[in-house]
Amino acid sequence: MRYDIIVQGGQSNAEGTGCGPVARELPISPNVWYLDAEKTVEVGEDNMIITYADKPFQIVPAAERVVNGNVTGDFSLTFAEEYEKARLLQADRKLLIVRAAIGGTGFKKNHWGIGKVLYNKLLEMTDYALSLHPENRVIGFLWHQGEHDAFEGSEPNEFKAQLTAQLHDFRARYGEDIPFIAGDFAREWKSKNEEICRPIVQKIRDLTAEEKHCAFVETADLLSNNETLQNGDDIHFSRQSLHLLGERYFQAFQSIKNN
Repeated sequence: MRYDIIVQGGQSNAEGTGCGPVARELPISPNVWYLDAEKTVEVGEDNMIITYADKPFQIVPAAERVVNGNVTGDFSLTFAEEYEKARLLQADRKLLIVRAAIGGTGFKKNHWGIGKVLYNKLLEMTDYALSLHPENRVIGFLWHQGEHDAFEGSEPNEFKAQLTAQLHDFRARYGEDIPFIAGDFAREWKSKNEEICRPIVQKIRDLTAEEKHCAFVETADLLSNNETLQNGDDIHFSRQSLHLLGERYFQAFQSIKNN
């Protein structure tokens, strides 16, 4: 099977933690698949330990997860739906989403960055996806992360340097023209933490403005879980917001490709 490969990295809003009602349920496409790695995540007082199982990667039909009885969104699914609708997926190919994001992770505590555990696993998963057929290709890198580094007090220039180095390394391996797309935080949490959020978000904006084939997605009108469900979770986009976020990531992707 030949695959167009989307790599999805970052933390919880990329992993998908949005709940609540949606305008429509997403259809499960026979052409869209997940590549996932089995893992355990242990949260301690000072850090989070991520341990990957010594098992083969799983390739399964792409669909929203059920976590603690709640259906949770994933913005890569609406991205994939729009990719198919735009007839970018050739008849003899499938779309494979490398699911490398894990909630609560960042650069400050050495989860992400060159040589770090999550980025190493992202590369391993991407290499495996490419190994499945010589005509497989990476078509986009979808990133949503930064809340962890804002909360942990990362120095903004250092955060940008690490994210930039990671992007350069990724493109050196898989293609210098691969679109890279990142997005803003959930408005409700950001508005309550403007002082720590603004510098980190600005560095992500700067990176996407300075580097070729990049885009930044705005989210100021997207609701959080708390705004939708009044459950106190103001840092995560709601499920409906994640659906809309995926559409915006695809629009940004199309803009990069058209230019």
